[in-house]
Amino acid sequence: MTADVCTQLYNASSWVLNDLYCPAQFDRISCWPPTKAGIRRIIPCSTHIFPHASPYAYASRLCTNKSRWDTRSNYELCIGCSSDGYSNVTETFSIPPNYIIARKYFIVCANILSIILLIIGIFILLGNSRLRKYSRNILHVNIFFVFLIRSIIQLIAELYMNKGYFSHNVFERTDACNRTNIYFKEDHLLDCKLFTILMNYISSSVAHWFVFCEALYLYRLLRAKPRKDQVRWYILTGWLAPLYLTTSTYVIRWILKTDLYTCWFEPSIYDWILHGPNVVLQILNMCIFTYICTLLIRKLNTPHQVGAPSDQRRFSKYSRLTRSTLILLPLFGIHYFFFMWNTKPLLISNLIVIHLTVHTISSSLQGVLVALVYTIVNSEVQREVLRSFQRCLIRHDSSWEESGILRNYINKLENERLYSLGSHRSKSSIPGQYRPRLSSNFTQNPFTNRDRNNSSTPNQRDSL
Repeated sequence: MTADVCTQLYNASSWVLNDLYCPAQFDRISCWPPTKAGIRRIIPCSTHIFPHASPYAYASRLCTNKSRWDTRSNYELCIGCSSDGYSNVTETFSIPPNYIIARKYFIVCANILSIILLIIGIFILLGNSRLRKYSRNILHVNIFFVFLIRSIIQLIAELYMNKGYFSHNVFERTDACNRTNIYFKEDHLLDCKLFTILMNYISSSVAHWFVFCEALYLYRLLRAKPRKDQVRWYILTGWLAPLYLTTSTYVIRWILKTDLYTCWFEPSIYDWILHGPNVVLQILNMCIFTYICTLLIRKLNTPHQVGAPSDQRRFSKYSRLTRSTLILLPLFGIHYFFFMWNTKPLLISNLIVIHLTVHTISSSLQGVLVALVYTIVNSEVQREVLRSFQRCLIRHDSSWEESGILRNYINKLENERLYSLGSHRSKSSIPGQYRPRLSSNFTQNPFTNRDRNNSSTPNQRDSL
């Protein structure tokens, strides 16, 4: 209901109004009918705004002797304790102030580090022409942007909102249960609600959808290598699907006038439109994660063609399995599966701090782990960056062509990649474009047109 609808409702009725009556008025919560001067009007609580109010509760407002409504409506009984015991608190637990301060500094430092590393990763993947051609790196860049925006939002929330950025725009009320509720003033609700929508779109939805798209792409890559043009459908799904769900959720909440003065911070039953698909995505991610781990174990347990497996080779096998599993954890966002539920009512009070600590560390450092795993410590990315750097040095100083410092390190990275493909393979079975240049008296420019023509195309080398 709006102010115009409220006024038209009583103007069309048989009310006979004069100067002795307060006119019908809408206070953004209830429609107050015309009331005689000097009378305190009582109406039932709105079930849309106060769904847990007692059926016997009511709101009141005074029509003054000057035939003007009082500036404040009394909704204390509507926001008080309900008859079904919904608002009764059996136990309260306060987090130590020192912990809150330490957690805030950790979140700020972790998000600043995430922003720096993600920006470096984006520049590396987009700045190198060879890395930019790989379809999987285009998908990585999009998820980098997602985590970058999320880190910026979390940083703003910690630095500004928690410092009282909105403190002068809110007012507090204490209900009958002695609970302090914070409400936002009408003039500043729009800014706060837009920030809430953006935060939920990025943090709760886009992150889940892009993590699922990465997992699904890796799954299809292992079963049947996807074409490069399919990546755009993963990217469009990652951005547009959560946009549709987020828009639907908050349009419904706006139409039904839920939590008008709470900036939509409070949970609502309509939030399942947004969070319900995220639960399904996490279950699918767990299934894909289990399948890929099983596939890795099966491949690493394949017997070698030459010789029996030695202790060193067995150790290398399990170390590669452990490394591959740890790489998959931030990619699939497995920690979301354990912390996406509201488990605080089920936890013992002493365990709430442990739950909050693990959740804070995992969510704040995910951007750091993703940037490190897929760019900075990735051997393929290091190899391409060093080659570009060496070409730049040779272009400006020809004496670097004779230097073997960078070339030896590039060859080391190439040998590690070949060993990960299978150490039992003989040198003759390795294609020429993949063989490392190990000759110490190598004098030819390693980046001639002949080598570039012999190098494989991005589709041929678009592996894990």
